[in-house]
Amino acid sequence: MADGMNNNVFLVNAPAGSGKTTWIRHQVETYLLHNPNDNILCITYTNRAAEELGRDLESTRVYFGTIHSFINDFISSFFSHSAIIDLYMETYKDKICERIENVKQDSNWAKSNERYKEKYGRVDLETIHSNIRTISYNEAPYTSLYKGALSHDDLISFTKIVVDRFPVIRKKIADKYQLIFIDEYQDTAADVLHIFYTAVVDKKTKLYLLGDKMQQIYRNYNGEFEEEFKTFDRSINLSINYRTTPKIVSILNAIYNDDALKQSPYDRNSDDTMEFMPKVVIVTDMEKSVSAFRKKYNDVLVLYLSNKSRFHNIGVGELYDAYHKMDKYKYGRKYSEVDVLTKEDARSNDVLLTFLFIVDQLIRKYKQERYGEVIRDISRQHTYLNAEKYVINVHSDKKIIKSLIESIVFQYDNITTTIDGLLNKCIQEEFVKSEISNAILEDPDYRFAKDVKVQEVKRLADYLANPRVSTQHGVKGESHDTVVIVADNSNNPPVNMTKFFELWSNIDIKLSEFDAFYYAYSEMIQAIEKAIGVKCSELKADSYSSVSGMIDSILQAFISKYAENPYFVHLLKTEMDNYNVKKNVTNVKKCLKEGIVYGPLCAYRLFYVGCSRARKNLAIMIRKNEVADFESKLRSRLKRCGFEVEYNNSTSIDVNN
Repeated sequence: MADGMNNNVFLVNAPAGSGKTTWIRHQVETYLLHNPNDNILCITYTNRAAEELGRDLESTRVYFGTIHSFINDFISSFFSHSAIIDLYMETYKDKICERIENVKQDSNWAKSNERYKEKYGRVDLETIHSNIRTISYNEAPYTSLYKGALSHDDLISFTKIVVDRFPVIRKKIADKYQLIFIDEYQDTAADVLHIFYTAVVDKKTKLYLLGDKMQQIYRNYNGEFEEEFKTFDRSINLSINYRTTPKIVSILNAIYNDDALKQSPYDRNSDDTMEFMPKVVIVTDMEKSVSAFRKKYNDVLVLYLSNKSRFHNIGVGELYDAYHKMDKYKYGRKYSEVDVLTKEDARSNDVLLTFLFIVDQLIRKYKQERYGEVIRDISRQHTYLNAEKYVINVHSDKKIIKSLIESIVFQYDNITTTIDGLLNKCIQEEFVKSEISNAILEDPDYRFAKDVKVQEVKRLADYLANPRVSTQHGVKGESHDTVVIVADNSNNPPVNMTKFFELWSNIDIKLSEFDAFYYAYSEMIQAIEKAIGVKCSELKADSYSSVSGMIDSILQAFISKYAENPYFVHLLKTEMDNYNVKKNVTNVKKCLKEGIVYGPLCAYRLFYVGCSRARKNLAIMIRKNEVADFESKLRSRLKRCGFEVEYNNSTSIDVNN
């Protein structure tokens, strides 16, 4: 890493409503005009964002796409080299051996091994190595270890390993592209940031990271790029908010609490367009209060956190319950069940939901008699579907394909059909690729969903097409005239809104400081887990004595360093003091729960994100019993921030000032 600030890497703060997409497009168009021999790379977080950025901008000198698309199109050209296949085997040797030896005594692994043996005669490291001709992107959320076909996550991590081992690839990136943009940097994995940063440092290529740390909604970024961030030029700040009224902009600035990142309202936006002033309503009956508000404002967007009742209310309760039970979406994982149920980019990491939504969209188009699109979509979805079986070569093929599709449509429309029943029908008709059906059947998490009715998938698709109730996560980047935020707590994702309100009532929160403390606390927990060889949550009384000294040493160093830190004082001090009084396994585990700090930090972000969605009218609803102990302080904080504060204990809410 170069010392000091680098003059070719830029961190562009682009908060809510700042016109980020327009700014990037302008930079691209201007650069193309003045540099006719250069190339530009634009990495986006979603395919939809890539399409929006590249709309009507036709140039072979610009690449718009996600990081997965870029790796697949550019870097994967190196993946057939024997040295990289050797590196793959080196990297995944232990996992492959576990699978070969079936250390989990998993029946699905056993079946998979038998299928491999039937095809190749043997299943061992040498045979697997000799059969892999290239490392590929699986375009699915699982890695086919025996094929060298990488999942979404493994594609990123393995590419980082490859680039570190073979630096020539970095040089080729910088040689090819003279201007690189990475959108939504705050949700970009540190491995990706490292790849591009090391590629351009001390080169002529310029790198721009755009986004807003306050809008970090996924746990892709783990804090491992913080030192490098210090070398970026931060002089570019998209400081005009084109979305909302001056009053709401003022509130957003007060919540953010960072003079360097203040926004100014667009001069054509006026508070006169608001039907009521931004307000916080402290309520005794949340459900009745929200219902009354929705009756008065039919087009209001109600933002919830990930509570169970929301999904049950829209008729997908069993589907939600099934995903809530899955280990892959428990606390600490990259995505929650709400993420995969409501966000397309997160859903792409779930093989079952991706398959179900592909089927749903195909059937909708088929019923609309858009037959040509159906055939083209089947071809495009070749990773999931047996596209080669649905090719029309002669006229008679149309009847055969029509019959096959209609049998699946009939099954899908049957109100008694379960997810398991639909999958079996698609297997029977050879509609789904065997790799996909095997991945679903071999994943123990999906047993929770097999008896869920397919009708719930249809309802979820309908709801996502036109939501009037959503999550703060679910509407990141979108806006609405009237927004109501239901300030609830949530277990997954871990959002402690109550603790955030209490913290905010006592100190001036600043994101950069809160983030820094969280990363320090998280690193301390990781250091302890590395030292003792187990997760802190798995500590037992009978084994604690043998590792207590190591734990105490790391803990005391952390306490000494952060004893006066306000986030430590308000979030951790009580638990740490209790531990120091009685150093047993129960008390130490209470000190080492990441959610203690992450919960209110996530709530802080979501509170800001929710407020930033409103174009004209904004209301926050808080349960009185959850803030009773500090209500007076909270009222004062909210008023200083710019909110009007009301108390409501009936089913009616006065929205007139």
